[in-house]
Amino acid sequence: MRKQIQIILLVFLVLAGIRLFFIYRGRHAAPTAPNTARPTSNLNADDYVVPTQVHSTDLKSAKEDLSGKTVWVKAGNQVNYFPYVGGQVDFKHSAGLLPPLKKLQITNVIQSTDPNAKAEEIAPGVRVRAQRVMAAFKPEGETKSYAVSIGGSRGGDYTLYINDMFFFEDPHQLYKHWPPEIWAAVDQHQAVKGMNELQAALALGAGIPAGSGGSFGNRTLKFDNNGHSVTVTFESNRATQVVPAS
Repeated sequence: MRKQIQIILLVFLVLAGIRLFFIYRGRHAAPTAPNTARPTSNLNADDYVVPTQVHSTDLKSAKEDLSGKTVWVKAGNQVNYFPYVGGQVDFKHSAGLLPPLKKLQITNVIQSTDPNAKAEEIAPGVRVRAQRVMAAFKPEGETKSYAVSIGGSRGGDYTLYINDMFFFEDPHQLYKHWPPEIWAAVDQHQAVKGMNELQAALALGAGIPAGSGGSFGNRTLKFDNNGHSVTVTFESNRATQVVPAS
């Protein structure tokens, strides 16, 4: 019995010694350097640009957010604008498409019925045309007034796309990190090799994928460019081919 007790005590002493060893080593071991490595990122300088946006929800807030403001066209060569005379929009005579990055002075925001729009039945025997929310403006260097649609309403429900239409800061300042030669091409509404997709869009307007497949920065886009079609191929978000329509 005495021998068994001695063996048991010896086992406990050994276990206690092992525990003390690990405690000592843990307290005196050199601290492990924290892992400060960050995951690689594909972000570039453009991704850090955050343009100002408005949060208009109806005619009243759109008028408050836009009237008297200077804006630059973001959705170039995509939206028709019309003469605006005596507080009325002349929907019968389009003045053309808003050019990319055109500087505008917004003078008013109104709601108007487009006579060219198809009437819709909202109740049995009751047909109405949707209302259009129009921004009245004067282009830089011009005295005539025009108006462009920035949304619409139906039954008091508004859909506004102001932030898709306009920049509220000069894009030349927002993207001042772009090289001068790129800005020169953008201002002349030209596509050149080396441009990325954003630069091409601000120069020419929206592009439509040509063919199937491809992702942003790695595809071929066809730009109508207000009747001066251009096809641009991008690889790694750089234009490698620029082919004007023959």
